[in-house]
Amino acid sequence: ECDVRRLAVPRHPFASPEALRATEDLLALELDAAGLRVERQLFEWKGREFHNVVGTLDGTDPARPCVVVGAHFDSVAGSPGADDNASGVAALLEVARMLGGARPRATVQFVGFNLEEVQDYLGNFRIGSREYVRWLKARGVTIAGAFVLEMLGFTGPDQVVPAAVKLVKKIPKEGNFLTAVGDGDSRALLAVFERAARDLVPLVSLAVPLKGWLVPDTRRSDNARFWDAGIPALMITDTADLRNPHYHQLTDTPETLDYGFLAKATEAVA
Repeated sequence: ECDVRRLAVPRHPFASPEALRATEDLLALELDAAGLRVERQLFEWKGREFHNVVGTLDGTDPARPCVVVGAHFDSVAGSPGADDNASGVAALLEVARMLGGARPRATVQFVGFNLEEVQDYLGNFRIGSREYVRWLKARGVTIAGAFVLEMLGFTGPDQVVPAAVKLVKKIPKEGNFLTAVGDGDSRALLAVFERAARDLVPLVSLAVPLKGWLVPDTRRSDNARFWDAGIPALMITDTADLRNPHYHQLTDTPETLDYGFLAKATEAVA
């Protein structure tokens, strides 16, 4: 909750650029404090420089593929973005703290993605994750799987279900569950997360074909950049505006979140 409250201010490259830079600095500081090796991945967009924040926990076996945990840290203009996506960033930081003293066999990279929300005139968004995936490819890094944390803190009485999902999955009518969505290349990763979450939080899991194009709601976050590159990835989410009436609004504040639910989601990711 403390991290959400620190992060929940408008963080937008044009409407509130100082806050966006301050959030970037906060991520770098906290990932460093967790014992990770921190670097800022520079990229350009619309003639300006931006950074993703990457914290690396080195594994003991450099031959093993890397695991990625990512969350975008920008918000839409004018919204505090407590659920979208201070909740995801807070979970990312807490998982980094939980694992920071460990020595896993595989290397784990914790990534704060910049510029997930903004769009250019062609409708392109998820800018930071696009650049991160390009960066991985250029370095020849092999990824076992990516966990993309996209809004993890809201529960509510009403749950909307996309029509295409209703045809294949029975979904609860109340928005009190976590959702994990993978594409056709991510079924093994999805099974791993199902086992991890089983005794912690109610989970609805969904595997979508054709990289999610048949269910566009599943491509609305940074997971789509990994899917398009052939990298297994899950979007872990509370389902955003399919549940949360404060989505992209001034009212997306820390007081609206369910911190017990967020804690359980975070533990499942860890």
